Amino acid sequence: MKTTTFRATLTGLVVLAAVGCASQAPATRPPEALYLAVEVQEHGHTVARPKVVGFEGRNITVERRAPDASQADYKLILMPKEDGAGYGVKLDLELPSGRRLGHVGLLHGEERRVDLGSEIELKVMLMRVDSPEFRALMQKRVKLGKPAI
Repeated sequence: MKTTTFRATLTGLVVLAAVGCASQAPATRPPEALYLAVEVQEHGHTVARPKVVGFEGRNITVERRAPDASQADYKLILMPKEDGAGYGVKLDLELPSGRRLGHVGLLHGEERRVDLGSEIELKVMLMRVDSPEFRALMQKRVKLGKPAI
């Protein structure tokens, strides 16, 4: 009788331990801080060059508007998301000439061009903030007398 009770209790404990381990949520990491440098060209002329720091998985919005203007010179929404070994970045650009949508896949430190049609082109570069390459870029900018960001 005691052996049967012992086995039943032991089996119950093993099942409870297995259920407890399976029900624990997987550990989540905080979102990665990212630096994005974008150059917007319309008809071959540069109309914007924002450089921003934001987080993977969160929208980053940049807008330039003159103080009394009713319409922005541009509004850019970047939506970076981890995608395999790199990042996918959705692009939502509003210019006085209209709205354009696009997407680009980037690895850390990579720069790519994206054609959004109607002679609108974006050059996008992405870096992880916590990287030696990003720190080197910021040191270079400071030494040249340019603002760090």
